[in-house]
Amino acid sequence: MKGFTPQELIQWTPPLNPWIIDHDILLEQGTMMVYGREETWKSMLIGLDMAFKISTGQPWFGYHTKASPVYVFQTEIPQAPLRKRMIKYMTGNKTNTNQLWYSSELYMKIDKGWGYSELEKEIARTQPRVLIIDPIFSSMSGKLGDDYDVGLFLDRLDMLRSRYKLAVILIHHTRISEHSEGETFHYGADELFGSSRWNRWMDTIVFIDKVEDNENTGLVTLNLVFEKSRHAEEKLKPMNIVVRRNDLTFRKIGGSQYG
Repeated sequence: MKGFTPQELIQWTPPLNPWIIDHDILLEQGTMMVYGREETWKSMLIGLDMAFKISTGQPWFGYHTKASPVYVFQTEIPQAPLRKRMIKYMTGNKTNTNQLWYSSELYMKIDKGWGYSELEKEIARTQPRVLIIDPIFSSMSGKLGDDYDVGLFLDRLDMLRSRYKLAVILIHHTRISEHSEGETFHYGADELFGSSRWNRWMDTIVFIDKVEDNENTGLVTLNLVFEKSRHAEEKLKPMNIVVRRNDLTFRKIGGSQYG
């Protein structure tokens, strides 16, 4: 531990590109949460498409990425359907990488000593720069709404961030929506399910909503809203994304191509 005077801090030379996703959406050793209701394609959009884009250094819907190894710790999808999903995505997007790892552990709790130890072994083995946890609720044994339990979970992630220079992306769900006269209300990042510590810990928070799922065309339309962007120097605009079900290609509406 070492403090800097203002002059020393100014004289310090930071990394050339301290971001992993530009516009400071995701910084090196930064934190990000993507959340939404069930079946809003969070795992596909982040655990699959964003993971591949970061690991190969490809733009993510117009935002530049810095090629960085990615480890996806997921506790929801068994290995067989994960493999099927992977084949469809890689074929449709004509992509491949050896800088991306997936674990499919259906009972591994990071807030428990044994779970943290197993994850740390994998981090030490693969040396990623980005860790994606999908989803939070099945990756911890404590209560999502309890400040103490959440603090223990985040403390372990902070240890990994410090020790291995990791950025962390968490995939999460909303609380139960508030309805009135057929209208659903959304109150920004306050809709995160659980403790307020989740919100406070995050540099960037993105809300995903499924706008349309057209059975005739096989196209799914998603709306992405940047509800928090602590380090961005300008307000980040919402994006509409179209997903093609038959090959898992993604396109920003108004963009020129899928991907």
